[in-house]
Amino acid sequence: MEGYTEMECIICNSSMRFFVSKKFQTFKLDIVDYWRCENCGFTISKTHADMSPSAWESLDHDYHPSYQGKEFNPNDPWWIARLLSQANILYDATQIGLLDGRGRWLDYGCGDGKLSNILSTQQNLRLLKYDRYMPAQEDFLKDGDLMPRGFDFVITTSVFEHLRRREQLDFVESLVSDNGVFAIHTLVCENVPRDASWFYLVPLHCTFHTNKSMSLLLQQWGYTSSVYNVGARLWLCFKSPRTDVEARIQQANNRPHGPFYVYKQGFVDYWKGEPLRKT
Repeated sequence: MEGYTEMECIICNSSMRFFVSKKFQTFKLDIVDYWRCENCGFTISKTHADMSPSAWESLDHDYHPSYQGKEFNPNDPWWIARLLSQANILYDATQIGLLDGRGRWLDYGCGDGKLSNILSTQQNLRLLKYDRYMPAQEDFLKDGDLMPRGFDFVITTSVFEHLRRREQLDFVESLVSDNGVFAIHTLVCENVPRDASWFYLVPLHCTFHTNKSMSLLLQQWGYTSSVYNVGARLWLCFKSPRTDVEARIQQANNRPHGPFYVYKQGFVDYWKGEPLRKT
């Protein structure tokens, strides 16, 4: 397209090309252009990537109050149900030995802290809260509390799709201790649809991962295996010292009741088809 310049993928450094546009006319957005990596399929909104920090923060502050602090998100109707499922999975993971409930846990990009509150009241597990863009609250961590490799477990739910820079991704992962576990909830698909009406193209979503891009990213960070639960839409990612994970999953999946987990060396590329429905 005339006037467009080249862009480099933040996952694999390959060339990116214009992919599709969407006209929003809401939250001060007009036409948003999405670019796709020719190698790994990672897709990013160039419009969002080119925003100044002040413009991005203005969009963030305008968008999040539309659902934070409430019990319903029109762009994500299964939000609360999924958080309840994720809390159940995290508790179960402590029971089968995947997670240490006595460790230092962090919810990075916690929003209004719903997941932490659920874990505290229903499962007696402590999940520390941090969110850069939410108004300061007494029980939230401050920037200075985020020490490199300082947390045994870090979870991000609906965060990766908001991170525009590679250094932002790397910073979140840098908080996971050398023997820690990294949990990720975001939409991952085999191929991002070339469809301006795709439900995941909402005003604040600017990056979209494929199975290949997520697999490459986790390899680059040193994760060697992962576990996925479908109901919670949650990956648990493990580094090389965790040679016990597969055996624990096999034992857990043999229980007559309880969650079922999918295990794989590398990244669990569960979603193969195009995600044309809300997940």
